[in-house]
Amino acid sequence: MPDLIALEVPLTEDLLPFSQYLWRHGMAHRILEINDHQVVFVKRIEQIDSVRDLYERLGRGETLPEQPDLPKSPRYFSLLLRRVPITLTFVAISVIVFALTSFDDQFLTALTFFRIEQGSDGIIFGSMQQQYWRLLTPIFLHFGLPHIVFNMLWLWDLGRRVELVQGPLRLISIVALIGVASNITQALAQPSLFGGMSGVDYGLLGYCWIWGWLRRDPVLHVPVPIMIAMIAMLLLSMTGLMEFMGMGAIANAAHVGGLIMGLVLGLATILISKKPVN
Repeated sequence: MPDLIALEVPLTEDLLPFSQYLWRHGMAHRILEINDHQVVFVKRIEQIDSVRDLYERLGRGETLPEQPDLPKSPRYFSLLLRRVPITLTFVAISVIVFALTSFDDQFLTALTFFRIEQGSDGIIFGSMQQQYWRLLTPIFLHFGLPHIVFNMLWLWDLGRRVELVQGPLRLISIVALIGVASNITQALAQPSLFGGMSGVDYGLLGYCWIWGWLRRDPVLHVPVPIMIAMIAMLLLSMTGLMEFMGMGAIANAAHVGGLIMGLVLGLATILISKKPVN
């Protein structure tokens, strides 16, 4: 799990006594100079509120307690629900849809990009007929346990980073835009039954990478070896080798479309955020 930002304070402020206090009471942390600020990072979500509360008390001139009430055993799920509710919601929807579609084909066909009809010569992929939810809903479809496990792990890692740093509304927006873009790209490349969060995962990967690269954001930063490995996996799957090895058909166009959209959104939001605040 990436380090989490607990505080950002001016460079002119002496954090050494506060840092010593935290270490003395077993609160592991680190302080880095980023964008003309001192940024205090902690390891666990539940530590953020404790550090902020202690810092605010110090700022009010209060004497910090000799035995502070620091979190020892986290109430993990409730804290996650407070900090990353949208990431958890996307994971929950995907798992629920996976369970439902495993037992009900009609539920599956209601969420596919193309309307699936049974013709005299077999399955026919028809138009969506103004059922515009189909532009997005294929991201929640998964075919097999390895498929959903792999996609949810990446969604949990990357989506949580974006939500922690930039908030739930930003995550909802970019997941929706990346999802629609990746689905449309796959539909144009190959009209068929497809689904999965992997196009969104590649988009979030691109989004986080460009923020980490251009803005040096430590939470959104994606290590270069991971980025290279994911791109290599994408290129390898485009050769057809992974399908040949029995891993099933892979929606490569969705991956490419999602990655490109993620990079575009990342660059656009960086450029917008550079504008001065009125």
